[in-house]
Amino acid sequence: MRFALVVVLAMLTLMARAAPVTLEWDHLIPEDWNPEKEVNELAERINRTEDEDPEAMSIMDDIQALWNSAPLQQSLDDKDIRLTGFGVPLEGDADHVREFLLVPYFGACIHAPPPPRNQIILVRASGKGVPLDAIMGALQVTGTLKVTPEETEYGQAGYSMKASDVKIISEPMY
Repeated sequence: MRFALVVVLAMLTLMARAAPVTLEWDHLIPEDWNPEKEVNELAERINRTEDEDPEAMSIMDDIQALWNSAPLQQSLDDKDIRLTGFGVPLEGDADHVREFLLVPYFGACIHAPPPPRNQIILVRASGKGVPLDAIMGALQVTGTLKVTPEETEYGQAGYSMKASDVKIISEPMY
């Protein structure tokens, strides 16, 4: 009888752990955040400057400040999710990447400014990681999402994730 109770409790625990929820990038943005007015004002200002104008550099700093303060979706903390995006390699070896940024579009974080922090996830892959030659292609990443902003060399990530699975969806676009 005791063994049966242990088995039933173990099964209930496994069932309580829900399957990962497949998210779209918009789900990472709180519904009440709409930076359109600020972005339009900054765009109008930058359109009146030249590339080397110190005012242009100041405006780029203002854009970055807006993106670094983008609100995060607190309700997603500790949720098991699945999300498709593109990788930006951070750490690994000659063959595999174990830490990377997951971003919504190819080339994000390489160009200035990077996306808002609520559109960047710092991913730590398990095992060997992701093959280096595939990291910048489309990836489907599954794992537990944490609402923990972290600064990286390519921009501020609003979320982090310990990946339990990374599937290569398509080869790199370069």
